[in-house]
Amino acid sequence: MENQTKNQIDNHFKAYILPSIIERYEQDGRKDKPARCEAYNNYIDSLHKDGQITDSKANVYCIPSNLIK
Repeated sequence: MENQTKNQIDNHFKAYILPSIIERYEQDGRKDKPARCEAYNNYIDSLHKDGQITDSKANVYCIPSNLIK
C-alpha cells in the first residue's frame, strides 16, 4: 500500500487532521505553526510505521508552506 502521493497525503491532512488542530489550538485566529508541524510530522510517521509510505518518502515529506504561513 505504498502508493499514496504527496498530494493525497496533504489533502487528507487538510481535510481530517488540520481541522482538529485549528479547533483545539487556534481559537484566537492565529496559526499555531508548531502544533501544525508536529501534527503533520506525526501523521507522516504513522503512515511510515504502517507501511503506507517508504523510508525515502518519510524522510523528505514535510508540511506544505501554505499550511504554516
